[in-house]
Amino acid sequence: MVDGPTRGPTGITVPLEGCVESIGLMARIALISDIHGNAEALERVLDDLKHVGADTIVCLGDVVGYGPEPGRCVELVYEHCDVCVLGNHDEALLIEQKEERFHETARAALRFTRARLDDWHLTMLRVMPDRAARHGVAFSHGSFGKARFDYLYTIEAATRSFSGFEESIGAVGHTHIPSLFSCTTCPDGTPADVKLLALAGSVRTRLPLDRRVILNPGSVGQPRDRNPQAAWGLVDTDEGWFEVHRVEYDVESVGQKMVDAGLPDHHSRRLRLGA
Repeated sequence: MVDGPTRGPTGITVPLEGCVESIGLMARIALISDIHGNAEALERVLDDLKHVGADTIVCLGDVVGYGPEPGRCVELVYEHCDVCVLGNHDEALLIEQKEERFHETARAALRFTRARLDDWHLTMLRVMPDRAARHGVAFSHGSFGKARFDYLYTIEAATRSFSGFEESIGAVGHTHIPSLFSCTTCPDGTPADVKLLALAGSVRTRLPLDRRVILNPGSVGQPRDRNPQAAWGLVDTDEGWFEVHRVEYDVESVGQKMVDAGLPDHHSRRLRLGA
């Protein structure tokens, strides 16, 4: 993934001394997030996005947690993604004290995951930055506000997040629900008139020219919008649109792998429901 402060053999970026990196403008960026150890879903998504001409592939975090194949997911992200930021499940895997914030079933999945990753996998997670930027787009797992893992479900949470970055476009995951928040900017720089647009199914949405936006592509490996199909997003900063893609994969097969691995039934039930 990374050999130094800039790029490793696959191009995954670690900003120098924690600074946000921003390279170039006008690009087509593929956004994937919340893979959660679901290698089958990730493989189908990576195959799907081959056909869209993306300049950059960005992972918005939570590569691990819940699913049966965490190591394979880390390897695929290393191989294919240019940027990957750290998710809350990734962080809790590395810092066991962070598990205290999690439900017991999520902690059980983290213990399962930790036992199946080797030092190389853990190193790849450790070098992921909290935030990054490329082509004029800012990236974080949950929020750009002071609470990094705030869930952007509400206007209030989105307002806090808009206050935490300067770019006109931001991208996050964490909620597992495809969505688009937008806002205007007051003369003093504070966000105003924040609006939420839920994005159901496979849909392309024009980005408003006079508003800043925060995009959420949904979840690759554990969708929660009542649609079990894997979700990913594509943003074109030149033409000004954001597109959510839904991809079918063998959900039942992954659910059975979870059961066979001894993971809590709760996770496989939610996977099948997309909930």
